Amino acid sequence: MLKHFITNNHQFKPSDPEYRRVYLINGMLLSMVVIFTFFFFANLAFFALYSVALLDFVGAALSSVILRRFQILNNVRQAAFQTISLLGVFLLVYLGFSAPDFYSLYWLCIYPPLVFFLLGRKKGLFATVLFFALLALLLSWLEPYWPAESFPLEALLNVVFATVCLVLLVHYYEVSRHEVMQALANQHRQLQRLSVTDTLTGLYNRVKLDDILSREIARSVRHQSPFSVILADLDFFKAVNDNFGHMAGDQALISFSDILLQHCRELDVAGRWGGEEFLVICPHTDITGAKLLAERIRSTVAKHDFAHGKQLTVSLGVASFMRDDDANIILKRADDALYRAKSKGRNCVEI
Repeated sequence: MLKHFITNNHQFKPSDPEYRRVYLINGMLLSMVVIFTFFFFANLAFFALYSVALLDFVGAALSSVILRRFQILNNVRQAAFQTISLLGVFLLVYLGFSAPDFYSLYWLCIYPPLVFFLLGRKKGLFATVLFFALLALLLSWLEPYWPAESFPLEALLNVVFATVCLVLLVHYYEVSRHEVMQALANQHRQLQRLSVTDTLTGLYNRVKLDDILSREIARSVRHQSPFSVILADLDFFKAVNDNFGHMAGDQALISFSDILLQHCRELDVAGRWGGEEFLVICPHTDITGAKLLAERIRSTVAKHDFAHGKQLTVSLGVASFMRDDDANIILKRADDALYRAKSKGRNCVEI
């Protein structure tokens, strides 16, 4: 039940970047409702502080409203700002009512950590400075009405320096946390990229191509739009490795990848299928358009001056999506076309 409430009816999962902020906002607002309600009854029944009790009642009501809106709208940024604003205003008001006894000063220690965590280091620093500037103005305005020696200079200096140290420590923590989170996010992006990328050519690997092909089939079925695939295989590539070494072979694969990218449109997807085989997925393209693209690739490779000095050619098989195809079927047709291209002497395109 509590987890259901804290996560806004499971709208935010633990893997969500906003999950911790949502957890804190809900926990903080719920705590404010409970605390304000408790002090409302305490001040009303035991201390006869009717003005403070009224403030407690307003605080509990506003906290409930913000909490309810957050549960419905799931707007994290808005809820964070409203929570910080409500807490800041009520801390200032309570300090004004309690001066010069200042029994509310203890609550100041929760404000900077909460602000930095909910708003971030830049907005958190601005909100904290603004809050303490308003607090200083409030204290200077109330100071003439205090009894003599009710709050000596030594006590005031201690509060000021302790507050400054607290803000600096929280700011340092937030900056450090932000840097660590940024580094983790960068590493996560790099790992994601490496998991779907062929390390030699920089093209998509087979895992990513399988995923894109499945999505393209689903899209084509849903919208009744054509798409085609091109399966390319470098001719006599083993001879390059045997005669010139694997470094020359790797360089030839990289050069061929560059040729693919040079001829593919932005919506086309090129990847390394395995070894010297490459796959090009061509959305919104019928068999005629895919064959023209394959022919341009074949012609460019035949004219290209590869680094090892040996001329290379490429054979290509083209297949277009047909109703009731799955990934295996369309790839099988492209592979059959590629086999026919090899059988006809290589350096040609078959459909």
